[in-house]
Amino acid sequence: MQLSLLPLFSLLRPRRSSNSARQISRDSDPMLLAIWLQVRQDFFPDRPDIDNVEILWSRRRQKRVLASVSIRQKKVRVARELDHPDHHQWLEPLLYHEMCHAILGENIPVRNRKRQWHGDEFKQLEQRHPQMNAFERWIKQGGWAHAVRSARSRTIWIQRRTRQRP
Repeated sequence: MQLSLLPLFSLLRPRRSSNSARQISRDSDPMLLAIWLQVRQDFFPDRPDIDNVEILWSRRRQKRVLASVSIRQKKVRVARELDHPDHHQWLEPLLYHEMCHAILGENIPVRNRKRQWHGDEFKQLEQRHPQMNAFERWIKQGGWAHAVRSARSRTIWIQRRTRQRP
């Protein structure tokens, strides 16, 4: 007799009530959440189900990852290195990119035993955003690397300055 584990796993995963959905939004960074909600309204007005996500600045120092989305946890983490006025212009296309992942969900085609997270369907959806080409160009021309170096420099400068105070 074959036993299905799927119902057992669904019992183990806690269900979120409507109160916890509101709590998710309260835990989010207000600026990031406002951008997320505006982008969702502009590009996916028929998908209010993705409004209830937690959007935070990452706690870890980033070098490669600008942002990530966890579809199951309904959580988006954005690299703290972008939390500077010089880089805020790129938050909208970045959050749109992560929103595309949330829209497509986990039903992603598999090729050579790997999910094609940035496959053809994703790229077509992503290209709907008018700033996406400029955002990709900014990354390729070293904008992201510059943001990382600038954030590291600011951190070191603050540390040195606080050590010098009596």
